[in-house]
Amino acid sequence: DVQFVDIDYMERNLDFTLSPRFAGLPALINKIKAEGMRFIIILDPAISGNETNYPAFTRGVADNIFVQWPDTKEILYSKVWSFLPNVQINESLPHEDQVEKYVSHCAFPDFFRNSTAEWYKREILEVYNNPDPLKSLKFDGLWTDMNEPAAFMNGAMGGCKNELLNYPPYMPHLGYRSTGLIHKTPCMEGLHYLPDGTPARHYDVHSLYGWSQARPSLEALQAATKERGIVISRSTYPSSGRWVGHWLGDNTAAWDQLHKSIIGTCQGKGLRAWEHP
Repeated sequence: DVQFVDIDYMERNLDFTLSPRFAGLPALINKIKAEGMRFIIILDPAISGNETNYPAFTRGVADNIFVQWPDTKEILYSKVWSFLPNVQINESLPHEDQVEKYVSHCAFPDFFRNSTAEWYKREILEVYNNPDPLKSLKFDGLWTDMNEPAAFMNGAMGGCKNELLNYPPYMPHLGYRSTGLIHKTPCMEGLHYLPDGTPARHYDVHSLYGWSQARPSLEALQAATKERGIVISRSTYPSSGRWVGHWLGDNTAAWDQLHKSIIGTCQGKGLRAWEHP
């Protein structure tokens, strides 16, 4: 048997952190593992840039691992988990208003870079091997989410700049065709670097983002646990199965979902959780 824990265990949904409300989680993991169960934690790719003391971000900046603007080489920020510090969220507001008021600006790791894989492994190892037993999470697997990559806004903070890439002449049917290819995802002109140093536009590698995270996730997990382990990813692409399994996303406990699950297992969802072609 396996127990999963969603994003709630983190402090304000910040990757590689533990919320004070889940202070007993390390002990719970150790207890159920002693009883023969396994434990899987969730991780999202986006990293908050709104923090005063967040090593995952500051070390990522130092290692130059984030997706950038092509003209300035500055970090491309959008909005997705996590929440800003020291705010009281008014859940009665429309979703868009909540995102504007309460959600931090986040950077997206460029998993095509070798340096990003090393950064990612270091952060995961610190969660597993934290010398404080009250903060060390002895997980057995990873559950990766929001890695289409997904965002809570369209494009980036300050807006996208390349009209042709973001609103191409042919528009597939996404959530709304009028929002272009940036519907709930970062700008298409975002700059990535392939392992050999070749620059690549997000437009050209968008559907490979989850795939690019797959191998680093499994290798980091195995480095931490020293076991085979398992990673399940919401965004996959042909050949992702070498490293990760595929989970269906936010399906519901309804009969019609059984039919839809067959489609979901085949489509890969590397084509964005909202059907990016």
